[in-house]
Amino acid sequence: MIDNLYFLPGPAAAALVGGDLSLVPSLASMIIRALLLVPGVGDMFTARDSEGALVGFTLFSLPGQLVLSTPEQQNVGRMSEFMERLSPDGRKYYAEVMAKGMPKANDEAFGIQDAERNTYWCHFAMVHKDYQGKGIVKALFNLATTELTHDSKAAKRNAKIALTTTSARNVPIYEKLGFTLYGHKVMPSPWADWQVWFFAKEVQLGEAQ
Repeated sequence: MIDNLYFLPGPAAAALVGGDLSLVPSLASMIIRALLLVPGVGDMFTARDSEGALVGFTLFSLPGQLVLSTPEQQNVGRMSEFMERLSPDGRKYYAEVMAKGMPKANDEAFGIQDAERNTYWCHFAMVHKDYQGKGIVKALFNLATTELTHDSKAAKRNAKIALTTTSARNVPIYEKLGFTLYGHKVMPSPWADWQVWFFAKEVQLGEAQ
């Protein structure tokens, strides 16, 4: 669905696939399918070159939604197929971190109960390496902000965009985009410890872009 060049596996991705980096595209595909193919779950914003090729995208879950939390999303995302391909240690770690560890860390960092469900949560912000540094990610987040300010349901949930990043390289980028750093945490794993930074941005109704 998305060119593999978008995904550059690091320690976090390695941990979430039990050390088997060949499963990283399947992990990404599982999340993307659940968000895009089930109506009313997610929003996607894209950037394309002059020939129509995809060069960047952002993908969000809507306020009130939680990715892979329903049987329909799990079925569409082919979650069972992905889990079967994980090693026993990988399945155990995925269940502990994705179902318990990260949600708890998100809530603690943002001070919001069920933070991922109760914000406009960004799961992916990807730009092809040849197009980075050209303002594409800023434009994509501006589109998301515009969408959010016109969503009355989102507005009632305090209109906050939230995300995490596992790359130190992205920290100054999100700060430049107007996001506030809410915290940093080191997550241990049997394969390699990995880091996560927590960012959020308040969005005012009618905010100019």
